[in-house]
Amino acid sequence: MGRRWPIDKGLPTPAYLQLHAHLVDAIETGAWPAGQALPSERDLAAALGLSRMTVRRAFEEVVRDGLVEQRRGSGTYVRSRRLEQTVDRVVGFTDEARLLGFQPGSRLLEIAEVAAESEVAAALGCTEGTTVRRISRVRTADGAPLALQTAYLRPSMLGLGSADLERFQSLYAAVEALFGVAPQRARQTITARLPSRSERRLLEIGRFDPVLALERVTFDADDAPFEYVRSAYRGDRYSLALDLRAPERS
Repeated sequence: MGRRWPIDKGLPTPAYLQLHAHLVDAIETGAWPAGQALPSERDLAAALGLSRMTVRRAFEEVVRDGLVEQRRGSGTYVRSRRLEQTVDRVVGFTDEARLLGFQPGSRLLEIAEVAAESEVAAALGCTEGTTVRRISRVRTADGAPLALQTAYLRPSMLGLGSADLERFQSLYAAVEALFGVAPQRARQTITARLPSRSERRLLEIGRFDPVLALERVTFDADDAPFEYVRSAYRGDRYSLALDLRAPERS
């Protein structure tokens, strides 16, 4: 490593910034993939002939860049890339992840028929207590947990089962194939909050790691609601981008 990462102390650029540049290059080129543990400060200092304070300052800069995370008692690890959703179209998680270059995945937690509580009934336009389909899943990107999603489908879609989700991979693809319904528009709200105990366990995050809580009602071509979704996304791996345009001038 010392031969591959020369640090020239005669340059005006401080040694810790030279090391910072090498670390960033290793991460951004994929030489150190997501989840990779960085060498310890002691080992890297010895390999490069630097002080531990110099290595520590370089590590601190990479942490500020958001490229690595420090885990108490464990070490410093390369962070997974962030998935950035552009809020200008109705796209399901599977298609959104693929468009952004991630490998989408899903772990089914539950698929059941349940009585619609008041909030669900209001969103789907049915009577409270009406039987609806509930689907809870952990959504993953490149194998790492990203979101916990619970979707409710309107009463006419009770026929959708776990085999359909496995076959089509995408809920929207399954709904379109089975019921001829495709999403046309959606209303989505977003709030930031701390995770619940179950969210911490399923998303593998800490007690004080924030999540982005999303609620969405999706409408079909007749402008009738067919899906209501509650999601909790990891705040360190997910962001939303708004595509804003200037108003048309009359």
